[in-house]
Amino acid sequence: MVKFTHPAFKATGFYTKASRLPVMLVLFTASVLCSCTKDKDLPDTGIIPVESGEVSGFYILNQGGYGSNNATLDYVDLATGQYHTGYFESRNPDMAYGLGDTGNDIFISGGLLFIIMNGSGIVEIASADDARHIAQVEVPNCRYGTVSDGYLYVTSYASEGTLYKISLADYKVVATLKTGYEPEQLLCLDGFLYILNSGGLHYQEYDDTITVVDLSGFSVDRTVDTGYRNLYKILYADGTIYVTSRGDYDEDPGAVFIFDPETDGITPVLDKPVSNWSYFNGTVYTQSTIYDDSWNETAMFGKITGGTFSESGFADLSGITLKSCYCLDINPATGDFVISDAGDYKAEGTVYYFNADGSLAWKHTAGVAPAKVCWTLKKDNI
Repeated sequence: MVKFTHPAFKATGFYTKASRLPVMLVLFTASVLCSCTKDKDLPDTGIIPVESGEVSGFYILNQGGYGSNNATLDYVDLATGQYHTGYFESRNPDMAYGLGDTGNDIFISGGLLFIIMNGSGIVEIASADDARHIAQVEVPNCRYGTVSDGYLYVTSYASEGTLYKISLADYKVVATLKTGYEPEQLLCLDGFLYILNSGGLHYQEYDDTITVVDLSGFSVDRTVDTGYRNLYKILYADGTIYVTSRGDYDEDPGAVFIFDPETDGITPVLDKPVSNWSYFNGTVYTQSTIYDDSWNETAMFGKITGGTFSESGFADLSGITLKSCYCLDINPATGDFVISDAGDYKAEGTVYYFNADGSLAWKHTAGVAPAKVCWTLKKDNI
């Protein structure tokens, strides 16, 4: 029997293979003041420099183990061929707790680097060009974020489902809004937020709705029933909104579908979930994780073009054994791409950098559970 999701995911809002039992989320927050001091020596090791177009490099958010306070941030300089480990800690030596517990999301907007720390219940805001700390905002059980018109919007499992609105003028929470059950990723498009609701911590009580928020009044415009349970990832590509669901981890394996925001129509694309995906030049590249009866993992790769899925081994994995594929992200300038392996989610993981033709350019040891990539542009002067 082929399975698409490990049973440990039935009751967890984050990925771990350390246990097959439900994991209780324990929320805590930390507020750390940072003074101006000299940087620590920056650990770095060499990789092979590659031509990266307008992209200067990328951050890697190492999620860490839940409750272990060992999330870290690495930085890769593609032009010089340097891999900097512990980048956030080296730039912010006075932050006693480092980055925090369980990194869940990372993105850049308006010269700011946003890091969503689920276990710590904080959003770390830093300078995009050097990862120096600017502010922290407390958001309990925070999940994902996006920025629009001077505000940061963050989904949270708090109170079963909450959207936080944060002013980027003073980094204060200015409003909250009730969403569906345990919201995950969100998309800002044409003045509206589309928020995926999961119910991911409550086995057999999964949500199947998209909460649509009108940003002009910060109010719920409507709630759309999709018919797909445990919604998770959302991606906008060439005018099309793609959504993936995790299903119920049993009879319902999950799926990928297209959502039409004009009609609220649903179009099926794939009858299995996608763990990771990334868009480049008209194509959505996907990675799904399949489990056998002994819960051994196999990474399956594919492409979605024009709303049609096809299996495709676009990465040459000769000589590479992916134990726990955890990230897929494409260089938006060149088509090169990153795949990560979280291993056992306890020890250090591995980052693989592939050329656009699928050949391996280099690999490097990362932190615990390398989960997310965030590309930086040369204009950011990293």
